[in-house]
Amino acid sequence: MKGLFKIVGGLVALLLILVVAGGVLLGMFFDPNEYKPEIKKLALEQGGVELEISGDLGWSVFPWLGIEINQISVNYPGQPQLAELNQAQVSVELPPLLSGNVKMSSILLDGLTLNLVKTKQGTTNWAVSGAGQQASGSVAQDTPSSSEAAGGAAIALDIESIAITNANISYLDQMTDSKVLLNNFSMTSGKVVTGAFFPAELSFQAEQYQADQKQLTVDAALTAEFFLDLAKQQYQIKGLESTLDLKGAPFNDKTVSVKLNSDITSDLSNETANLKGMKLTAANLNASGDITVKSFSKPVITGQLKVDQFSLQDLLTALRQPAIETTDPSVLKAISFNAELGGAPNTVGLNKMSLKLDDTSFNGSLAMNLANGSIAFNLKGDELNADRYLPPSKEQPAEQQKQASNSQSSGYSKEPVIPVEMLKGLELDVNLGLAKLLINGLTLTNLQLETSAHGGLVNMNKINADMYSGTLRNSVVVDVRKSPTRLTVKKNIKGIAIGDLLQDMADTDRLTGTFNTQSAITARGESVHAIINSLNGNAAVTMPNGEIKGIDVAQTICQGFNNVAALGVNADQVDRSTPFADLSSNFKITNGVVSNNDLTTKLDAITVRGKGKVNLPAENLDYRLGLTIEENLFKKTCAVNNNLEGVEWPLDCKGSFNTEPSKLCRPDASVLQEIIKQKAKKKLEGKLMEKLGGGNGDSEGDSKVEGAKKLIRGLFGN
Repeated sequence: MKGLFKIVGGLVALLLILVVAGGVLLGMFFDPNEYKPEIKKLALEQGGVELEISGDLGWSVFPWLGIEINQISVNYPGQPQLAELNQAQVSVELPPLLSGNVKMSSILLDGLTLNLVKTKQGTTNWAVSGAGQQASGSVAQDTPSSSEAAGGAAIALDIESIAITNANISYLDQMTDSKVLLNNFSMTSGKVVTGAFFPAELSFQAEQYQADQKQLTVDAALTAEFFLDLAKQQYQIKGLESTLDLKGAPFNDKTVSVKLNSDITSDLSNETANLKGMKLTAANLNASGDITVKSFSKPVITGQLKVDQFSLQDLLTALRQPAIETTDPSVLKAISFNAELGGAPNTVGLNKMSLKLDDTSFNGSLAMNLANGSIAFNLKGDELNADRYLPPSKEQPAEQQKQASNSQSSGYSKEPVIPVEMLKGLELDVNLGLAKLLINGLTLTNLQLETSAHGGLVNMNKINADMYSGTLRNSVVVDVRKSPTRLTVKKNIKGIAIGDLLQDMADTDRLTGTFNTQSAITARGESVHAIINSLNGNAAVTMPNGEIKGIDVAQTICQGFNNVAALGVNADQVDRSTPFADLSSNFKITNGVVSNNDLTTKLDAITVRGKGKVNLPAENLDYRLGLTIEENLFKKTCAVNNNLEGVEWPLDCKGSFNTEPSKLCRPDASVLQEIIKQKAKKKLEGKLMEKLGGGNGDSEGDSKVEGAKKLIRGLFGN
């Protein structure tokens, strides 16, 4: 038996001597550079790429099977150059390899340059149709996974170190005219083994361009410990510490640091990944959470996400952005957020979402579909005083007011105001609610906004609120699927206490009553000009049982009668308010022209009627208001001659929108003159009758009276 062992040992020693000798002889008599043409041919036939080796090839055989490659370049036929490499060195120790283990010396990649180009036609220089097929036309068979050796045994890695230095990667997208450069990419590691943690560091500088204008610069550094289990396809990153220094236009060319720490585990065989103890820091913003991903093809994402309370104003300052101007400087300084992650496959879902905005609390959920980018958003809040967040009011200089007035009279803008392309891309379902909202001095409760936007059809089917004892129930549809854009607006306002509304909105107590209106209006176009010129629809307004305060219509009319016609009324008899009833009107809108023929309301014993048109495209109006005394005002407020009952006192409003109000509406002088003439006629007739003795029954007296009447009619033209 001893002899047998000696013979086997001798054979092994002889084999090792022969291998060493063979390696020496190969190095002496066989130059790998002589095989460059064959290597290039195989690269083209098997990989579909053109390979150029400008530098020397060097190799060793025992105890390390190693190769050194210098100055190589790769590209697909007819495509821009894809990659260049200054030098690559790698060697494997043979004895461990025979037992299924990979024991390597240091791996070095130096001067890698990778140029990725996407053309305007959408083709790329890194993926070419047909590349990778064999010369015979058949597709190359899949190679075994790197995690399996011959016979299916797992490979155990043992690499002294890995060093990637001076790597540069560029990506040019001609379709979007954008470019990303990754410069000075470097990566170094400690001893790389399977089944145990090893350290590694990575750093690079990145630049992002748009239309050759630099937008952003990123300096990145990363350190962590890595764990590889190739047999089970399990990988871990422990103690990840990464820092990104951002600089560019979004930050006013100042540097902003972002830090991310986390532990990461991944099991490829089960398609799971976990981020534990994630912490993200940017200026005064601190976010944390745990995230789990299952099923990589259609991921299911679960976990927790939290943002600690922070000041948005301080964050903007740190990001070199201007602060938001608000009426109340104490707002936007206490914001926090937390949510549970979860939802359907291929969806990012935020459940039990809680958002705190200063004194206002919101709760709801959000879901985003990763396949098509659609978003479903549901959020309910308690009470928000929006006036605190509005910009402070600024008095406009007189010159600017004059310019604004001039611009208003220059017609409607033809510039598009509806973002058609953005609306076409929206895939959105929103349900927003707020228990109470204070805005512009108004108080609204039970606010509800429901909106769906899909394929260019935006349907705001609920724009609802309760306010001042009444309700608002509105809807808007914007359809941009075809040109021109189509708009449909429906409004239904019921039971608004107009007095309370005006008190809060304008701090005035001049009008009371219940306001109601219904309307259905359509329009087409993207600009204000097009929309105004295409307005069509109907509207109705009612306001029963109201009262005008501080404007005594009856007193004003009585005083007017006294001044104009010397009727001798006593204006002091009237009270100081004017009740009205049954104010109602219907409007028809045709191509921007608003027509109304039935405005009516009753003020005391006076009826007000109105009819006319408001031409929005031409920016002018032609409208007549008529006041009719239905009965003797003396019974209500003051004494008016019975001859004035049933007479309509007209007020004509004509002119353009920029006409001064005092010049816009004037009484119809011809009607006033006629009333005065009739009054004077009757007064003169009475005096003549007295002088002529009146009608006493004899024929001579009667003929005198008839003669006087004819004379008076001749004087007044009738």
